[in-house]
Amino acid sequence: MTMAAWANEEMGSGVCAECHAAIAKQYAITGMARTAGAVSPRLVPAGEFTHAPSSVRYRLEEKDKGIEMQFSRAGSDWSGARRLEWFVGSGGLGRSFLFSAGSFLFQAPISYYASSGKWQISPGYERLPRMDLTRAVEGACLQCHASRTQPIAGTQNGFAQPPFLEGGVSCERCHGAGKAHVEAMRRGAKASTAIVNPAKLDAAARDSVCAQCHLTGAARVARRNAGSARYQPGARLSDTLAVFVWPQMDGSPDATSHYERLNRSACKKASGDKLWCGSCHDPHGAREQSAAHYRARCESCHRQKGCAEKAAVRQARGNDCVACHMPKGESHMVEHVAFTDHGIVRRAPGAMRERGARELTAFFPGAEERDLAMAYSVVAMTEPAVRLRALQLLEAAAARDKEDVAVLAQLAQFRDRMGRADLAEPLYERVLLLDPGHGAAAVNLGIYRVKRGDTAGAISLWERALRRNPAQTGVRTNLAVALAQSGKLAEAEAALLQALEYDPDAEAPRRLLGEIRGRR
Repeated sequence: MTMAAWANEEMGSGVCAECHAAIAKQYAITGMARTAGAVSPRLVPAGEFTHAPSSVRYRLEEKDKGIEMQFSRAGSDWSGARRLEWFVGSGGLGRSFLFSAGSFLFQAPISYYASSGKWQISPGYERLPRMDLTRAVEGACLQCHASRTQPIAGTQNGFAQPPFLEGGVSCERCHGAGKAHVEAMRRGAKASTAIVNPAKLDAAARDSVCAQCHLTGAARVARRNAGSARYQPGARLSDTLAVFVWPQMDGSPDATSHYERLNRSACKKASGDKLWCGSCHDPHGAREQSAAHYRARCESCHRQKGCAEKAAVRQARGNDCVACHMPKGESHMVEHVAFTDHGIVRRAPGAMRERGARELTAFFPGAEERDLAMAYSVVAMTEPAVRLRALQLLEAAAARDKEDVAVLAQLAQFRDRMGRADLAEPLYERVLLLDPGHGAAAVNLGIYRVKRGDTAGAISLWERALRRNPAQTGVRTNLAVALAQSGKLAEAEAALLQALEYDPDAEAPRRLLGEIRGRR
């Protein structure tokens, strides 16, 4: 079922609550139910801090029944503000924030961390020498934080307002679209098979409900045969996604690694399908339970042999199995945040690192060579040692299927980076023939067009790419150069002003704007 078709079948958690009021009330206070929402006054306290690498001073304060992010730089008159409209994160560890520019959604570079009770720079922005307000929030970004999202077709980060109809993980994210079930019950049916109970599914389908958000692996690839279909509870995640992992994980857990780490644990290997997320967690109840609750879950299997620690040590630790065997570890992806390690270690380890060959392996059975090629192309961005392997696999996959847009686009970018314009350009042309809305292909093909002297062709391609996401600073700057070369100085100036509206701390368009104004 496509995302559009799925949306037509969803009813919303409010309808579920009409019959399941007690469960709905209990679930509403959980972290999963509060992972996204509209920003309101006093959601988080006001504050301010300076990000040293960029020298940008951020100030957060309540304004107009919301929160405004103000920014400035000492010693200059440069300043501005953005209204923070949406948050992601339950607040247990912290929250990040989103803002709109027209119908397009972007990530703010600041977050509020509950552990320190302070505002600080967001993950991924820590070392940037300037402020970046152009990180697009795509539909897939919101899938694990919000429900019933409303992406605008043909755009990268365009959304109808509001961008999601339900904050948090809705009932239907785990139980499936509810329209058929609700209609059956309203007709007076005593039971309906049109709703999913994860606990009654086979193990692979059951576990997929949790894995849809808690399994990222080293690479997560959309299956070729899935098309525009999205994962639906009751199905297997492997039908729509291929997930690849390294032979060993490092010692830093994250929320999206819980499922992988659990599956690598000795407990899971010994218990098989008997052990799953629901063995310890009540999805309708509070995420954090008492030490006694988790100890009881451990002792349901470990009754015959007591803890190796001395009684005095156990007592001092509150007889807390989790404290020793599932310790919290600093995330390698998010500073200021610690996640519970679901690897269920025998003894708390020191920092572990990858060992052995850097060979990706499929987490689920059924992955194809094409999926492996896409996975290697993803990790090759940060793993130079696997780039040759990625290129070889992509070439083989492209030879097998000359209409696989995802493979062709990745292969084109590899050849582009190798300086092989003769091989990259026809691939970009092929991609746009198959998918006229492919943004990256339009951007890169535009560069080849302008080098060939086809300025008008480049302008057309870049304008097409900017309709998908208007905050691409490099693209808009290139567009301005091409317009100026065509003698359209007023249009070039307007393009640069738009670039600075989206990205006010960008140096290249600011410098070029001064040059064009001088020429005018």
